[in-house]
Amino acid sequence: MQVGVGNSTYNIKGIIAPSNELSPESSLSSIIANLEKTYCNNISYEFEHITSTATRRWFAKYVESLDVHTPSPRFERFHELLAKVEDFDLFMQKKLPNVKRYGLEGSESMAVLLDQIIYEGAQLGISEVVTGLTHRGRMSLLAALFEYPKDELLRKLHGGSEFPDDSPYTGDMLVDLAKSAILHYPDIQTPINVDVLWNACHLESGTPVGMGKSRTKDLNIARRKKDPNYVIGDNVLAVSLHGDSSFAGQGVIAESLSMAGLSHFNNGGTIHIVNNNQIGYTTPASHTRTTRYASDIAKFADIPIIHVNGEHPEEVARAAHIAVAYRQKFRKDIVIDMWTFRKRGHNEIDEPSFTQPQMYSTIRARKSIPAQFEDSLVASGRITREQAEAVRRDWRNSLNMAFISSAACNPTEPEKSPGWKLLARSGTHPIEKSTGVDEATLYQVGVDSVAHDDSIKVHSRIDRFHIKPRLKRLQDGHGIDWATAEALAIGTLLKEGYNVRLSGQDVGRGTFSQRHAMFVCQETEKVYVPLNHMAADQQELCGSSSYGNFEVVNSNLCEEAVVGFEYGVSAEDPFTLAIWEAQFGDFYNNSQSIVDGYVVSGETKWSQQNGLVMLLPHGFDGGGPDHSSCRIERHLMLSNDSLDTSLNSNTIPNVYVTYPSTPAQFFHLLRRQVKRNFRKPLIVAGPKTMLRLASATSLLSEMGPGTAFQPVLDDPTVSDAHMVQRVMMVSGKLYYDLAKIKSEHPLGEHVAIVRVEELSPFPRKELYRVISRYANATDFVWVQEEPRNAGAYSFAAPRINKLLPEHVELRYAGRPEHAATCSGIETQQAAEHAQLTSEAFDGLRGLVAHLVIDNIQHAHSEVSSSSASVSAKKPSTSTMIPASSQHRWSSQPMYAAQSSEQ
Repeated sequence: MQVGVGNSTYNIKGIIAPSNELSPESSLSSIIANLEKTYCNNISYEFEHITSTATRRWFAKYVESLDVHTPSPRFERFHELLAKVEDFDLFMQKKLPNVKRYGLEGSESMAVLLDQIIYEGAQLGISEVVTGLTHRGRMSLLAALFEYPKDELLRKLHGGSEFPDDSPYTGDMLVDLAKSAILHYPDIQTPINVDVLWNACHLESGTPVGMGKSRTKDLNIARRKKDPNYVIGDNVLAVSLHGDSSFAGQGVIAESLSMAGLSHFNNGGTIHIVNNNQIGYTTPASHTRTTRYASDIAKFADIPIIHVNGEHPEEVARAAHIAVAYRQKFRKDIVIDMWTFRKRGHNEIDEPSFTQPQMYSTIRARKSIPAQFEDSLVASGRITREQAEAVRRDWRNSLNMAFISSAACNPTEPEKSPGWKLLARSGTHPIEKSTGVDEATLYQVGVDSVAHDDSIKVHSRIDRFHIKPRLKRLQDGHGIDWATAEALAIGTLLKEGYNVRLSGQDVGRGTFSQRHAMFVCQETEKVYVPLNHMAADQQELCGSSSYGNFEVVNSNLCEEAVVGFEYGVSAEDPFTLAIWEAQFGDFYNNSQSIVDGYVVSGETKWSQQNGLVMLLPHGFDGGGPDHSSCRIERHLMLSNDSLDTSLNSNTIPNVYVTYPSTPAQFFHLLRRQVKRNFRKPLIVAGPKTMLRLASATSLLSEMGPGTAFQPVLDDPTVSDAHMVQRVMMVSGKLYYDLAKIKSEHPLGEHVAIVRVEELSPFPRKELYRVISRYANATDFVWVQEEPRNAGAYSFAAPRINKLLPEHVELRYAGRPEHAATCSGIETQQAAEHAQLTSEAFDGLRGLVAHLVIDNIQHAHSEVSSSSASVSAKKPSTSTMIPASSQHRWSSQPMYAAQSSEQ
């Protein structure tokens, strides 16, 4: 302390940062005044919870010296945006008072906040922004800030489609509408692309989608630029809007914030904006959370929070400036909690005073935020009243013109990104490149998949039970297991330039210790991904590499946010194979809202294809009711595969659902996913016990040139199709149990076990071609290990019945209906399994007896005819067709003619 004449001054170091108004030596009153101005005004901050001392110090210094580096507010631009969003809502309330648009009234400063964030980012080199909007104010922001064609917007508000008249897409509700925009700023040379996300209505589900999309977009731009100094987030900024109640209440927010700081999920930081109108629908804040602030959930993730009063647009712009500066400095998330109010009810038809009479008495007495701001600008001489009125008049005129023209307008489809422009709509005739690969290439990729540097000391058991057996199988050309087939699929795609991202809990090793896509050095714990070193080898040999990158992502322990993130990856880049693997198939349940709202319906609603692969380990092997089933029935319920065979059977449904039984089939599925001219999500009921089942292996040649995925696999053990009396249809691992029983059964030659490998789209043609071979069969059975009210039976049965001969109906063999997935008692589950497999073979003796009788009668008739014609040739047993089943297939479905031609 230094004592001056009549005044005491203090060295402010360690108390507050210097600013234009505060010198290094200042009086106590000046220090207090500046602290109050910084922290106790219309904007304040929470950052003391951050564990990093350096980060806390930076934040304090930055906000305390803010007047040194804060740009002058863009008052005219702020006024323009505020006037436009206000007049848009007033216009809609007058023209369409009964339309629920969830207006921005009371939160108009959101337009200023978003615009300032984008502007600040553009000044720092950001070229793309990915933003997820909320229901609240979406229409106003799309019209005023993101320049959505107003006639198209009004057509949608009138009840029309957001897509062209001839479009196959069904669209979405008003408050989920989106269309990308290009924003231009006078003092910034390069325009800014803004990717406004389509948003499923499940609150906050779009947060992880935006994270995945922005990270992928940023990485792709960096790959094109080949900037050696690139840091994640250099090119793309993610901005996510939230409601106060949903930000505090929805679990996906905690999942996303926790995930954001992890290396394979970091997108360079998302700016989260909480539109805090202090009420959730009709529920007051005191009933929507137990914390003081709606933003408090962010504190556990060391995220700083800026609280700002939305009635002061210039302070809102200051919050944007700080948020962008922090994000660019640390490449981490930050939250802006903008306090506002909601002028009307939850929507324009609600009456809010039913539940908040005092709050709405206060709100209705207030002048609007745009009007207050406009008055202050006029009073300060920054604009004139005439200029202000001109802005509003021109905007209202444009709205009136758009209202008139909206009835006749035909919207344009959303602009596709460059990658998606290379693909086609998923029409009725898919174009697929070959998925088979030269065997020499397969062998080399297999070897590379377990190769490692001498500096990496691999665990002895991995060397003994993983590396050496794989090399032996590759050398022999047979016994290829699932993990090897998967590595071959991924490795060959990398060689062809595709990127592959494998994400999920423990995927590097694999839940069942089967994959080992990454080796962990036993001495240093350094992680080594063998398949990524194929590119390094090529780089060394050729000086360059066109190989793709294999990203192995051991995710955090959540499902909804991770699946949302991976959907974002797949939706952004069609040439990155995004795979999410559940630890057990049952665990996908926690991501059901993402699957429903995005993965399987995004294309139908929004024209947004995606090729996400979901690997869901499935199988009843003693795991109990929560570790056995990936709920095949639920995925099939989501498929729009048509039951009506009078429709074009080539139509591609919204989702592919498969239950492959061989590694080769799995290999082809993964490669097929990116070798098409379109993208569809793929659900794979994955292997568990099949991973190490000796009979569930493949030949290397089954992945060679000319091979492909087969939706239906015929029984390879049938030597005489005419001897078959019973056709069993099955999916997945149960095939091997039934095949074993058949091989030991004395009447096994009369049974054919047909595997339906692909359930959606249901393979009508392929299945018909197979089962119609068995002309003498009189009994058709669907066999499954799942309960009757689960599994594929309910989906498959009506489709199969349409293929069967007249008066023949598919039978069921399996567990009866059950409330849980299965029993948790191992002995009971084993007994049930024995019973259902035994039931599948019950009654065979009666079927065969019928065949013998018919053959004897046929033989007698042949003897009689031979007396009239001695030269007649006696038919072999294999050509004897029972009289009772002759011409049973004459009532052929539409596939018969096609089958006979091929």
